[in-house]
Amino acid sequence: MQRLQFYSLAKLGAIALLLPSVVAFTLIYSDRAMASDHNNLDANRPLNFDDAESIGFREQALDLGAALIIPEGKSVGGEFEIEYLYGFAPNTHFNIGIDPSIESDNDETEFNIGDLSIGVLHNFNREYNNTPAFALRGDVAFPTGNDSEGVDFRLRGIASKTVGQSNRLHLNLDANFATATEDEERSFVPGVILGYSRPIGYPKTFTRTFLAEVGVKASEEENDGAVVSLGVGMRQQIGYQSVLDLGIQGDIAGESGDSNELRLVAGYSFAF
Repeated sequence: MQRLQFYSLAKLGAIALLLPSVVAFTLIYSDRAMASDHNNLDANRPLNFDDAESIGFREQALDLGAALIIPEGKSVGGEFEIEYLYGFAPNTHFNIGIDPSIESDNDETEFNIGDLSIGVLHNFNREYNNTPAFALRGDVAFPTGNDSEGVDFRLRGIASKTVGQSNRLHLNLDANFATATEDEERSFVPGVILGYSRPIGYPKTFTRTFLAEVGVKASEEENDGAVVSLGVGMRQQIGYQSVLDLGIQGDIAGESGDSNELRLVAGYSFAF
């Protein structure tokens, strides 16, 4: 058990040591510097919803995240996220990421490198008058993690609209498809998220954004009811190119009562 814990921690340590080197190399050889916007919202930074804005044309960004998972009646675990974004066309960006995880119980600690995901987000129009900003995001997850099978797809429609002076609502409609399912598991899982964002201190200061969300999605098990999720979070600009995010999320169980989970999320994003 101790040897397995050592190797798991060593892998995480290697990732932590390599990332600064990669980041430093990219910053040195990047020919342009752009500000990372705390008010431009990406999924998992720190909540589940996206806004309808893409990153800037030819802009690059790196998102790093970690979450402490506290499931009801199960062992505590940790999830990590490393995602690179590149604005390869106007109003369009590409993203590639991986989500390592670690689980610990009384018997052993297990490290999982996670699945590799690739996606594209395209913004169709900016918000104007009473018309929301609209975007479409598509992601593909490949089974690179331990015991992963099949390729998973997600299609997300996004609408963002300002209400009042600075309140914004973000509607995300999800269609999740799995190509490898077991008996009594759904191959298609629909979901919807309503997100809310508001800059704190505006118009005097504009360095902090408050976030909240409520989401509903079908359970992955055919016999289970829908799962409702709630979350609140904060994004804080800590430099011209960097943003820190913190959040807390909770899943409210459906009919089976076994989906309760608490997530404490922290992340760091920077553009270059």
